Amino acid sequence: MQITVVTDDRETRDVVCDAVISHIEEEVIINDKLSEELGIVILAAGSGKWRFVDDDASKVRYSEPPQYW
Repeated sequence: MQITVVTDDRETRDVVCDAVISHIEEEVIINDKLSEELGIVILAAGSGKWRFVDDDASKVRYSEPPQYW
């Protein structure tokens, strides 16, 4: 599958990855290799703070709230 990160001000390139479906997890989880391929730098995992690798050092982005289907 191909995924892209879409924010209010930009969109990443498509990244090819595998998807694994868990019957117990309710949220999307990405691993370290996928986050690197997408250019994501985690600033504070618990509070959902992150930025893109090429964002200004003062830029802080926040995780979106979970979506349940």
